[in-house]
Amino acid sequence: MNIEHILNGNLFKVWSKFVSASVIGVILNTIYTMVDGIFVGQGTGEAGLAGVNLAWPAVTVILGIGLLFGSGASSLISICLGSHDKERAERLLGTVLKSLLIIGVGLMILGPLFANPIIKFLGATEETFGYTKDYFIVIYLMAIPYLLANALNPLVRADGNPHLSMLMVGAGAIGNIILDWLFVIELGMGTMGAALATGAGVIFSTIIGLWYFLSGKSHVKFHKKYFKIDKELLKDIFKIGFVSFMIQISIGVVILVQNVILYQYGNTADIAIFCVTGYVISLYTQLCVGMSQGMQPLIGCHYGANQIKRMHKLLQITLVASVMTSIVALLALIFYGEYFIRLYGIAENLLDLAYNRTITFCLGIPFIGIVYTMGAYYQALNRNIEANIVSIGRSFVLQILFSLTLPIFMGVEGVFYAQPFSDIGSIFILIGVMLYCHMKAKNKKVA
Repeated sequence: MNIEHILNGNLFKVWSKFVSASVIGVILNTIYTMVDGIFVGQGTGEAGLAGVNLAWPAVTVILGIGLLFGSGASSLISICLGSHDKERAERLLGTVLKSLLIIGVGLMILGPLFANPIIKFLGATEETFGYTKDYFIVIYLMAIPYLLANALNPLVRADGNPHLSMLMVGAGAIGNIILDWLFVIELGMGTMGAALATGAGVIFSTIIGLWYFLSGKSHVKFHKKYFKIDKELLKDIFKIGFVSFMIQISIGVVILVQNVILYQYGNTADIAIFCVTGYVISLYTQLCVGMSQGMQPLIGCHYGANQIKRMHKLLQITLVASVMTSIVALLALIFYGEYFIRLYGIAENLLDLAYNRTITFCLGIPFIGIVYTMGAYYQALNRNIEANIVSIGRSFVLQILFSLTLPIFMGVEGVFYAQPFSDIGSIFILIGVMLYCHMKAKNKKVA
């Protein structure tokens, strides 16, 4: 990692290098999640799609823990590298690896042990129970590589190697797509096959990430003496990474709430359509996530080096790029969305309904980029209160609020309108946070 080039090189070229690799990486990651849905839809129909959707809130627990450690430690490592504190960065790496191995073992035991009550709690019916259980158990048996893959990816990027970070996800995506076809279509293994393919993909990603840090090729190196849990560093990781954890958990909670409401006002077909809308919007939101994640280590590095003006320019570039990309993505969905939805095996008589609901669901995506970018910005600066308010305010507060209230007046359609309402409403939360920060800074200057 050439710190001097990052801090003094052409700003747009540095930004492009990190952001392009990050965007490609998260898009590949999203694609191999979406491929699960495509093959499950083609191989098992609407009940299988609904089963995966019902299992997803439990999967977000693993994703959230991995990102808690990955995003929290990567932000701290970026600041350490900017201030030339390499030893602390290496202690952070050791703490992350030791913690995730312990947590992973616990999840591998507890998940299958309590599978039945968890799946019932998630809302699985007699029609979907088997599909949900198959997916759930396999994913939890793969907990260790799943945790490590999600944590190592931002750590590799923070170490100054965005291209390897992209390669990690790419290897997992290619492996998952090939094995999805083999397990789900050729061998007819249903949702269990889809979960096995996903598990194999994250194993490929984990192997590459571990090889990078254990082989000594990284800037931040792994040392056995630091392979222990440092309680003080763990607290710092939790403070910063908590927002990433809560974002993932909130996705799971929102899906759980929405699944219950969909069954209350609709049926399995409605959940299958909702699952498809989730896959579609994830492709567009991940464009914005990729930009914000690519920006984040650069923000931390510049902050650690006290290059504030250059840091603010990075933020401005990312905001403009995310909004423009989201607008183009929404237009592409409006004109070509029906062709995309067909891939998921939705019945012909439901295609028009699925298309209309998907457009409705995605109307707020131009605003999502702003929220993700500002959340990542505050997180990179270790401003945890602002990061949590911006990110959790949208997900936990607004999405659940609108998901609970709109169906009372609109029936099942209210669930699909809850997404754009919360995306647009989150801008008002963001404006409030920014005004608060401005007034706080102004008062400090006066004092």
